[in-house]
Amino acid sequence: MRRRFLAILKLSLQMMFVMVVGFGISLGVLISVQESIRLPTPQELASLNNISPHLGAQEYSAVKKSRNSVLRVLSGRSSSSGIASMSGTYLSHNGKYYVLTAAHGIMGECERFFVATSEDDLYACIKYIDVNSQYDYAIIEIEEVEERIPLLLSQIIPANNQWENELAILNETFYTGYPNSLGPLTFEGSVAGLSDQQYVYLHSYAWPGSSGAGVFTREGKLIGIILALNVGFTEAGYDVLEDLVIILPLFKIDWDLVYATMEEPTETGDTGDTGE
Repeated sequence: MRRRFLAILKLSLQMMFVMVVGFGISLGVLISVQESIRLPTPQELASLNNISPHLGAQEYSAVKKSRNSVLRVLSGRSSSSGIASMSGTYLSHNGKYYVLTAAHGIMGECERFFVATSEDDLYACIKYIDVNSQYDYAIIEIEEVEERIPLLLSQIIPANNQWENELAILNETFYTGYPNSLGPLTFEGSVAGLSDQQYVYLHSYAWPGSSGAGVFTREGKLIGIILALNVGFTEAGYDVLEDLVIILPLFKIDWDLVYATMEEPTETGDTGDTGE
């Protein structure tokens, strides 16, 4: 009698298991079908991580770094209501947070400098680390930005022996920025050449507002920032070549000075000074 009871119990448990598994599979299929026909939300479509799955693994990783570290840079003067808009890259070093951008759009004091991820999410300047007008770059300590992922400064810049390959002709590049205050928008390109002063020419696209955007190679290294567009003279006069972009390679930055300034304590009310 006991054996018969145990056999019935075992059979009942097996049937219940089969039913549970069957229900789980059916539910999974139903959810999968519903997901396949569901229209994505605006947030999903605009997500920084909505990146083409057809990219190779290296390219996908580089684009993801570019998009998740992009910041909009806003700077103004206390005596003016005008605001300059550029792009920048979110970095971290020793537990502090920074933006790397171009110097030519920084108009005034630290109190009038902000980075943004949307119209409602603004983060303040803490300290000017280096605003270099000669080479046109700026590194600025900022508040932690919740909506972005900072790149570790010690890992993202090519080592000395990597620069030849990173700047090889037709090496693939990516950048994300805010041209014409739109974006963030992501563009691909390639290294076209170097000037006598070792500025890099990219075959890509840029427009005012792209200045300061970080340029990444397919290997995921941050090689430079966008400075300007090339200008050519035609029969109709001067014209902008928006597909020939000039970038500053990061080996032109005095990193010893930058790191030394980063280690200096920030005093209360320190606003930093613009200049070289």
